[in-house]
Amino acid sequence: MSLQLSSLQLTDCQKVLGVDYTNLKALCRINGLKLSDSNSYQSTEEAHKHFMNSYQKIFLRPQNLVIKKDSKIRDKLQASKSQVFQDMNRNQGHKRQTQETHMNYVIKALKKIPILRSQLEHRDIHKMLKVFPCLTAQLSRLELQQISTIAIVETWDRAQIIFGHNGFYLILKGSVRLYSQETSNKAVDPKGPVLGVGASFGSFEPPSPTGTEVDLTAQCTLTQEPCEILQISHSGYARLKKEIQAHIYVLKETLIQGCQFYLQWPKFSIHRLADLIQMKRFPPNHVLVKEGKVSPFAAYIRKGECHMLQDIHFLKKTPQETKGSRVKFIVVGKLGPMESFGEVSILLNRPSPCSIVTATEIQVGIIQPDALKGLDSVTLSLMLQTAQPTYGNLSQDEMNLEYVRQGSLKEWDHVKKKVLSEALFYNGIQEGHRLTREGLSFCLE
Repeated sequence: MSLQLSSLQLTDCQKVLGVDYTNLKALCRINGLKLSDSNSYQSTEEAHKHFMNSYQKIFLRPQNLVIKKDSKIRDKLQASKSQVFQDMNRNQGHKRQTQETHMNYVIKALKKIPILRSQLEHRDIHKMLKVFPCLTAQLSRLELQQISTIAIVETWDRAQIIFGHNGFYLILKGSVRLYSQETSNKAVDPKGPVLGVGASFGSFEPPSPTGTEVDLTAQCTLTQEPCEILQISHSGYARLKKEIQAHIYVLKETLIQGCQFYLQWPKFSIHRLADLIQMKRFPPNHVLVKEGKVSPFAAYIRKGECHMLQDIHFLKKTPQETKGSRVKFIVVGKLGPMESFGEVSILLNRPSPCSIVTATEIQVGIIQPDALKGLDSVTLSLMLQTAQPTYGNLSQDEMNLEYVRQGSLKEWDHVKKKVLSEALFYNGIQEGHRLTREGLSFCLE
């Protein structure tokens, strides 16, 4: 029997590297294959199917060689993958164990009376509670920081009813089922939703007096197992809010009284301003006031520093010998803590002669223009008499001289840094490393 390979139609991707003669001999020994004198196959149907299913095995193809060649590499990859999965599972198990240990520590701290907790315990409680979205979504940043002073943990056994009318409840361990009861004392909806760790029920504020009975009973839950549940009572939260508001109000009053223009103001007028102040934070390089525009608000700086910039217009020739106008800024002053700006610009509708840009992150108390103009006439007159612009208008010659002076200082600083960097590099000292006395003396020789 002879096989004509040219009669087999192979695609381009099925390139043949050789013939496996062992499989070829086995193929030729199939019972039922016959060859007539006319060179045409006359075989049984069973033999024909066996041949068609097995003839591909007589060809040696590249992929077979690659598989044999890469078998060791594949085994190594599978071994490395299994090792990675084992390490991941081990790390996850260790992380889970660490979280459980930390949770047990925080629960133990929460079972203490708040006044007996240490500052470290309060910080750990705050670190854990800020992870729960149900708290961060309903509490402000200050409230979340101080919530550990009123929060406690209660232990509940299985099949106990917890009434959520008296406060806010957060599940730290265990699970509960929403529970309601009709007047007939028969449980309703025994297959209600189950709340697990991290879920909450109840509210921070007392329920509305006009609330329906359905709203009240919906806050009841039935424990499915022993639970550790954090509780924040309505009275404790109301007291905390009152203390925070009082602290913020005192902070606003202190901020106004600390400004030099308000040192002699009566308390009544200071109270009027403190009621209007909103505390804000701004990042560095944030434009607070634009030159030539009315100030968008009156500001009282508590922390940080601002630069007052004034633009100096000059003409400069471009490479095409054409003149184009460019804008350069010079620093005409600085504003720091316990300083204010914007009051006169708003009250007199006077454009600001300079821009005010934050040099660092700042915390300020601001008063919106409408609120400032809505003050009584006595307070407005007092403000116009005492508050003065903290900057003055500079002539063009003065701005030019100041621009040259500041440019010279920047150039001198650049030269000093360049010389120092070259000296350090020449002596093999990398920038950022601590310079010893011996290295400094060697550098100066």
